[in-house]
Amino acid sequence: MAPPYHQPRPEVVLRRAEELINVGQPVTALDTLYEALTSKRLRNANAASTEPFIRKFAELCVEQRRGKQLKDGLMQYRNIVQHTSPESLGAVVETMLENITQRVTEAQRNVEQSAVGSIEDLDEAETPENMILSLVSGEQNRDRADRAVVTPWLKFLWEAYRNLLDILRNNVRFETLYQRISNKAIDFCRTYERKTEFHRLCELLRNHLQTIAKYAHQQNSVNLSNPETVQLFLDTHFHQLNTATEMELWQECFFAIEDIHSLIQQSKRPIKPQAMANYFEKLTRIMYVAKNPLFLAAAWHRYYNFIHRQTKIFTEEQLQSVANNVLLSTLAVPIIKSSSRVLSTAAKENKHRTQRFTNLLFLSSAPTRVSLISDLVGNDVLARVSPELRPLYDLVEEQFHPLSICKKLSPVLSEQIATNDDVSKYGTLLCNVILTRLLQQLSQVYTSVQLDFIFRLARFPAPYTMSAAEIERFIMHGARRGEFQLRIDHQSRSAVFDTDPFDSSQSLSNGAQLQASPSDLMRSQLSSLAICLSNAQRVACPEFVAEKHAQKAAAVTTALQAMAEEHRMANARKLVIDRRKEIIEDALARKERTETRERMIRIQREQEMERERLAEEQRRRETERMQKERDAIQRAEAKKLAESIKLKAGLNVSIDELETMDTSRLLEMQVEQIEKEKQDMQSRVKVLGRRMDHAERACRQNEKPLLEDDYEKQKKADSENYASARKAQLEQSREKHQSDLAQKKRFQRMFDDFNAVRTQLDEGRSAALAAERKRVRDELTEARDARIAEYRLMRAEKDAAEAKERAEREEREAREEKAKAAKAAELAQLREELAAQRARDDEALNRRLEREAEAKAPAKTKYVPPGRRQGTESASPSPVASSARSTPVPNATPATVTPTESPRPADGPKRYVPPSLRRKMQ
Repeated sequence: MAPPYHQPRPEVVLRRAEELINVGQPVTALDTLYEALTSKRLRNANAASTEPFIRKFAELCVEQRRGKQLKDGLMQYRNIVQHTSPESLGAVVETMLENITQRVTEAQRNVEQSAVGSIEDLDEAETPENMILSLVSGEQNRDRADRAVVTPWLKFLWEAYRNLLDILRNNVRFETLYQRISNKAIDFCRTYERKTEFHRLCELLRNHLQTIAKYAHQQNSVNLSNPETVQLFLDTHFHQLNTATEMELWQECFFAIEDIHSLIQQSKRPIKPQAMANYFEKLTRIMYVAKNPLFLAAAWHRYYNFIHRQTKIFTEEQLQSVANNVLLSTLAVPIIKSSSRVLSTAAKENKHRTQRFTNLLFLSSAPTRVSLISDLVGNDVLARVSPELRPLYDLVEEQFHPLSICKKLSPVLSEQIATNDDVSKYGTLLCNVILTRLLQQLSQVYTSVQLDFIFRLARFPAPYTMSAAEIERFIMHGARRGEFQLRIDHQSRSAVFDTDPFDSSQSLSNGAQLQASPSDLMRSQLSSLAICLSNAQRVACPEFVAEKHAQKAAAVTTALQAMAEEHRMANARKLVIDRRKEIIEDALARKERTETRERMIRIQREQEMERERLAEEQRRRETERMQKERDAIQRAEAKKLAESIKLKAGLNVSIDELETMDTSRLLEMQVEQIEKEKQDMQSRVKVLGRRMDHAERACRQNEKPLLEDDYEKQKKADSENYASARKAQLEQSREKHQSDLAQKKRFQRMFDDFNAVRTQLDEGRSAALAAERKRVRDELTEARDARIAEYRLMRAEKDAAEAKERAEREEREAREEKAKAAKAAELAQLREELAAQRARDDEALNRRLEREAEAKAPAKTKYVPPGRRQGTESASPSPVASSARSTPVPNATPATVTPTESPRPADGPKRYVPPSLRRKMQ
């Protein structure tokens, strides 16, 4: 039976793969590496021995564009190194991506060179073949070359990025590497303008972010409660947002903004103001593309709130530009307030989208035009707006000029807005708002006006000119939406303003008003009646009014008296709340630090245990492998020896018989077999030699007459060949000599000129060479002097530093020696005091023991009957009775006698020694 197959070590497999590559078999080498990498033996290998192996494997996969095998190999290598050496995978991945990127660059360079080299005639713009091919396929040569050469490598690079992100996702040990690969994949899409791949990449990153919470319970999963992890995801998604903005993929921008918003909500750390400013700046672009003027203005407001105090980062020109956008975007918000007679179905349909936009702006409620105008005034935006645009707010929101509003705003629209690319996008919306204000102000002055009169007033400068049909369409659209209460009489070509007193619509953004409308009068009728009755009561009953004023004054006085106390209590409560908040924050911070420290300790302990387990497992497997290899080698050698003996000696010896035989018997059988083979070989050699001698003798006898004829023929052929070769050589030499003479004759005519020019060049070069040598010598001298001065200065500084350090060290040593001496003196004094105290205690103890021994000397004892002895002994045992007993007391231990005390008689009574004296005696 053949021995079992054992997978060799990674070094052996790598050496075998390199040998296959050297003989021109890279495919076989890759298959060998792939088979070894996916085997079970390599799962417990260490990173140091496996890293060269995986590097060669990745290099071969890149050369042959084997994406699936590359993914499987990297996934296997991730499982090997994720607990012991995760940075090894990062180094392998970085090298692999650089290799693929370099091959893409080389492919593009080859395409450009081939495109230039394929042009045979530069005067011909197009060849007939290219013209016919373009008519058939619709492609150019460069497109076909890119598709054939560059596109496969681009596709392989994209697959590499996608596979790496799939391998590294949701693994806390590779989260930094995952973010680096994500940023590189985003840069790849931006560099090569791959919009489809960028869309897929954004979906992939979004799915990975969503699955983190789903698989949070798994081992080594990413924890979004960690601030560092959230910051890494924020940096990557901000990079994704910037790239999507550059590529003008606005849908991906919106999704990236939503992901960033969710990450900011989960983050425990405050976000940097620059990052938030970038967030709102990108949000302004998205809202402009979404054609939502209300949220566009809200985004500009939020952006301005984050940057208007950061004057060190943003210049005054930038702040003024942002303030201009805030003003114009706010004024460009359409004035839309539907009447009760118009169903606001569009608002109901857009409610969900409005809520999403509100959340993205970190607002508690949806913004309105009125709130934006109040923020515009309250945040002092008008102070930063350019002076040319400041009249725009006054004319649109504050002043009442129905007959000249368009005329006064025309210079601003034509000179400041239309010519500025940054704010020209607001021109059309501003014209609509101005037209709305014009009609609202006309409705307060006139009951009906001619349409031609409206057309003459609503004249805007180019490029915002509106025709009569456009103005009429705008009026009808506003009337349908309930913004204008009017109707158009086409027979008389006039606009009639309705005065419906029961209209419940109330515009909160009507601007300046000349007088109240009938609907406003009807709406405020009860409040007007209440005011009139109050005035009548003030005239008819002055005593009641005076009493009310007195009550009001008393209430004000009481309120003022209680206000101070309430203010004090509020301040105290605020301090208590702040203190509690600080205590809670400190506790949370301590808890977080403790959890972090415990988590790190637990992770280190788990890593150490995992490394020990892997090392133990590797040692066990290595021992088992070596034992199996030894057993297999022994069985193979035994089988080979049995077959050899069977074939050579004709003996049928099996492996079982060989195991029972001893060494001497095997050696005897081997010697006998060798002697037999030697004798057979000698006999065969002797017979073969005799046969070869006879054959050689016969051949020579037969070829002897034929050799003379062959010699004559060869001699004749050699003579003819020599004559023809000699003739050709002479002819060639003669022609070369004549050509050399003619060349010499031509060169002799210019020899004098050549010598003159050479002499002149040598003279000029010698002077320049001398000057250059002098300049170099001077520079070397200056550099040497500067270097010497620098070295001296550095040496002086070094000596000063060493002297200072030496002085400090000597002073420190002196202080330490002084402290040691003081401590030694103190210890010596303590030892002397303890020795004196011990001597005094010993002396007192000896005197006391002597007195007790004299007092308790043995005396004549009174006879006690046996019946009374037990009670007496149990009640109060005396030393005399104890000493008179003949049987010793069980479990009694003799008293310890110190060297300082006098020995007692063996039959003397025991004495009680206090614990303090016992410790001293011991």
